[in-house]
Amino acid sequence: MSPNSISQSAAPRSLAICASPEITSGPANCPPRSFSHDVSTPNESNTTSTSEFESSSNGSTLWQDNNAEPVANEVRFPKVPTHKALGWFTITVLVGGTIIVLAALSFLIFLWYGEGTGIGGEHATSAWRNIMLNEWLPQVITLTSLAMRVTIAAQTTLCTSMCAALILEKRRVRKSHAAQFSIARSVNDGPWTLILILILDVPSQIALHPESLLIVFLGLAAFGTQFASTILLSDLSYASLADFPSTASLNLTAASDTLMVIDDPYWSQRPRAFASFGESPPGYFAQPNQHGLSDTGIKRRALLPFPDSDNRTALRNYEGQAFVLSSRVACMPPVFSESQFTATNYSDLFDYGYISGKLDYEKTLAKAGIPPSRLCNSERCLPSSFECNIFAISGKAGKGYSVDTFCFPDLIPAKTPEASYWDLNDDPWGPEASSILVITSEVYENYWNESRGEHIPTPNYTLNGEWANFELQPGYFVNISLCFMGLNVMFSEVNLTSSADKTTNTAEKRANLSGPVINTTDIQVLLGADPSIQSFTERGVFEVNHIEDDPNHVFITDKNHSLTLGQNNTSVMESYLINTAQAQRPNSTISVCNPCVGFSAQASNPLYANIFSYILRRSNRAAVALQSVFTILGQTVYYDLLEKYDQTYATHIQSSKTIRIPQRSKGLIAVIILVISSLVAIGALTALFSRHSQYTFLGDSWHTLSQVVSFETETILNEKVTLADSKVRNNLKGEDYYVKLEPSPVSGRVELVRWDPINKDGV
Repeated sequence: MSPNSISQSAAPRSLAICASPEITSGPANCPPRSFSHDVSTPNESNTTSTSEFESSSNGSTLWQDNNAEPVANEVRFPKVPTHKALGWFTITVLVGGTIIVLAALSFLIFLWYGEGTGIGGEHATSAWRNIMLNEWLPQVITLTSLAMRVTIAAQTTLCTSMCAALILEKRRVRKSHAAQFSIARSVNDGPWTLILILILDVPSQIALHPESLLIVFLGLAAFGTQFASTILLSDLSYASLADFPSTASLNLTAASDTLMVIDDPYWSQRPRAFASFGESPPGYFAQPNQHGLSDTGIKRRALLPFPDSDNRTALRNYEGQAFVLSSRVACMPPVFSESQFTATNYSDLFDYGYISGKLDYEKTLAKAGIPPSRLCNSERCLPSSFECNIFAISGKAGKGYSVDTFCFPDLIPAKTPEASYWDLNDDPWGPEASSILVITSEVYENYWNESRGEHIPTPNYTLNGEWANFELQPGYFVNISLCFMGLNVMFSEVNLTSSADKTTNTAEKRANLSGPVINTTDIQVLLGADPSIQSFTERGVFEVNHIEDDPNHVFITDKNHSLTLGQNNTSVMESYLINTAQAQRPNSTISVCNPCVGFSAQASNPLYANIFSYILRRSNRAAVALQSVFTILGQTVYYDLLEKYDQTYATHIQSSKTIRIPQRSKGLIAVIILVISSLVAIGALTALFSRHSQYTFLGDSWHTLSQVVSFETETILNEKVTLADSKVRNNLKGEDYYVKLEPSPVSGRVELVRWDPINKDGV
């Protein structure tokens, strides 16, 4: 057999085996690295001949020079199927991890926006409420962030392998880094080693090639997700949420044999509290009609049975027994008979005036358009004579100032315990109600000083709404309105609901002090004395959904019946409001001016004076001013009594709980951007790998090891010393050229070969 025939029969078989598509790194029986040998007959051992071999199996042509290594003109390998290249573990991590991350994001969105439309999360799902109210949110955020971090870190590790494969196959790396890149396709500790090599060695790859840009972007995004829990926690701040409803036992009354007796001058004391209350009906109306009648209508205010302000401010809903203060105030211009103004004669004290005379109820009611009314009942008659102080403005006060007082011509003989005088079905202008003269004066102290001890004829007056305006001197008036106040306190079953905003507790108002000036605007809003602000939400007032009064509550019409324990207690409060608070004597004048000149049976605390006077200035409604200060007085008396109650009642309450909940979305949006960016980068790298990688099995150790062993690395691997990365780099200085992964023209298998800048490939 001729040499040519030997060569023609042997070479194609060997080349066909080396180009096997099943194992792209080459079969085990491929020609060894000493494959480069002379093909000649025994008779031609010292001559050179050239042989041509053609392989019908893969179309490759091998040109061989007897004195050189064989050169393959073209060696092609079929692309590895994507599912084999990725492997089922990688596919599971990519797909399953994406599902986990998206589920975690959805859960975070639920936590941030799951409160719903109810006040304080009342209508949120039980899962959301349990997490928030049990204060598990920080722990839940930490665990959810951990799940995302671990998942994205695992996916980033796999993407690092993909990026290393793409760079080895489509780009190039220095020979000294080839082992790192090849092994990274199987095992790596994340993208940063790879990124550092690319930045330090080949900046152009960072700027120009998509897989390099993606791995840098993914590394930064994955790094950002490490702080996801910290970023998310920055969105939390304290707010109040409605707690779960509960049953509470509260002390609401005192035993009948331990009823308290309090003899405090309440007007002079600072108000105990400016707490919220339940109100019914809503709205404000006291505009005088064409006859000058100003009527508040019945206003019912349920007092919150909690002595501690923290419990009052936290309350959202209350169902149970409570004290209900009911009142109705109607004011109108008075008609006097035998009236006169008089200047006092207290030369050693101060100068002010007073007015005395008789009230003509028939004419007063007739002018107000009210049908004739009863003036007496079995207990008392409406007072006819009166004498009320008119306080003066100090000479130091500027023009336009006025001082206010209110005067009780006579007292209702309220006792404790006693039946209630005023029934809600009664009109307020009857003997069951209190008669009150509200007086505002623009007259200065020097006027009374000039008339000291003298009687001043009553001048003609003009009408202004519910006011009779007496001009004592040109441009200076004393304005008087006759008011009737029906008032009682009942122990009733109530259902109260707060409509306060989720981020603010129920109102517990306080006066604001700015130097000597007292600002009670918030308190006036709470009391409904500002006609422009009437909604329960804006005022911080509870809405009364239901009031059920005790059917056994006794009024003076049937006073022979015995009183219940609840009415025994409400009677104590009524007696303070109707009798004790009126200084317990006829013609008591309560000063509600600060400062002013005069002598009062009870000088009011500056807070009462401020509230009363400012309501008069703002609304000009005496009825609203009276109803407001008596509500504050009623609360003060009630909370003094409540601390001493010892009789327990079952109630149903729902309070708010101040906890940390999501109050903004900046942190959540930042985390969503980081996580979605990571998933997009992971998807893009997976797509590039699936499209362009030809020779890599991710996670296959022997596969990656075999491809790094090549003609280019033999000299390194044959070193007799321990191979360290730094030693390899030092030994290759000057020869650390670029290599890439492709079919070798020498061995015919996929391995690291020297990069040819002329035949560059690109993704």
